[in-house]
Amino acid sequence: MSKKLPSKVKEVWNHKVEQNYDENLHISYSKLVHYATCPRQWQALNLTKEINTLPSIHMTFGTAVHETIQSWLDVLYNKKVKDANEMKLDSLLYENMIKAYVNDKERNNGTDFSTKDEMQKFYLDGKHILDFIKKKRAAYFTTKGVYLAGIETVLYRELRPKVYFKGKIDLVFYDERVDRWTIVDIKTSTKGWSKYQKADDNKKSQVLLYRHFFSEQFDIPLEKIDVLYFIVKRQVPKDAEFASMQKRVQEFTPPSGPRKMKQAVTLLSTFVTDTVGEDGKYIYKNYPTTPSKDACMFCELKKKRMCSEAIF
Repeated sequence: MSKKLPSKVKEVWNHKVEQNYDENLHISYSKLVHYATCPRQWQALNLTKEINTLPSIHMTFGTAVHETIQSWLDVLYNKKVKDANEMKLDSLLYENMIKAYVNDKERNNGTDFSTKDEMQKFYLDGKHILDFIKKKRAAYFTTKGVYLAGIETVLYRELRPKVYFKGKIDLVFYDERVDRWTIVDIKTSTKGWSKYQKADDNKKSQVLLYRHFFSEQFDIPLEKIDVLYFIVKRQVPKDAEFASMQKRVQEFTPPSGPRKMKQAVTLLSTFVTDTVGEDGKYIYKNYPTTPSKDACMFCELKKKRMCSEAIF
């Protein structure tokens, strides 16, 4: 980083953690939300391995957009605005999509899961997103008094002996003008989040848990940390009723008061209590099914006719 940083920003940026995969059990938000969605589905994914999370063009696209935005912001905040303005983000997105697709195809036993036409369509959507963000950069990413303190900042906190919560924060910013931090999670979406998605406590718990553990890990008061979902949309309506609906970016700040924070931490605590034994390993047992339209929609157990309670 080329410019002088406040000491705490430098600490967050340079932070490294030692992760022991052989001795410690790592709990991630994705495992937590799978369990909260349906314990039986979580069991099939993580314990019995009856099903897998299959790669998709949406996953590939999300990875590529994340990496492209992060690379651009690294240059914007740590080099010069001029350098960031000159970056060919469409070319970088293309490279990142190819790289992500190759990696996802390898996880899919070398089998293609998308087509050239579909990849091209998603690439063009991504190009429009990046063009919009670059054009409106000052509205979302000001450099006046604001520092980029982290990209993929690792959170690693002990929950009980040999059991750790592990997470990665997409972006961390520090605004020295008001002495506040912001944890940002980038989400790719087809048309943005609906009111139902915004009301989903399981979905909102991700950044609330990140806020909780970020405060603990870096000894920063909770009340100085804000959270934000930065949602980029592949599609926008051409004849939208309101101008805001034509934006490629939707920002959503979930409630993060004491009650909501406690609710998120309790969700994690309950998951650990229900699934992890005293030995620090997952408990192998028959976990219940909690079918619902949303839980069953994309479940591989349903597709493979392996769940008699699935909702079709």
